[in-house]
Amino acid sequence: MRMEKSETIPKYLTKFTQCHDEIGSVGIMAAEDDMVIHFLLGLPKSWHNYQDSVNGWEKLLYWE
Repeated sequence: MRMEKSETIPKYLTKFTQCHDEIGSVGIMAAEDDMVIHFLLGLPKSWHNYQDSVNGWEKLLYWE
């Protein structure tokens, strides 16, 4: 899933969370750190420096 050009971060986060919830409802569970990584990967190129910074942290953010 990728963030569309016209989307805001809150709208993308809502769409991403809904997708996560739908996948979970059929029994597919993703680890929290995987959710953070996949969310970051869906952001546009302008966010790449932030992605690199977060991915370099020893302990990733919690999904919640």
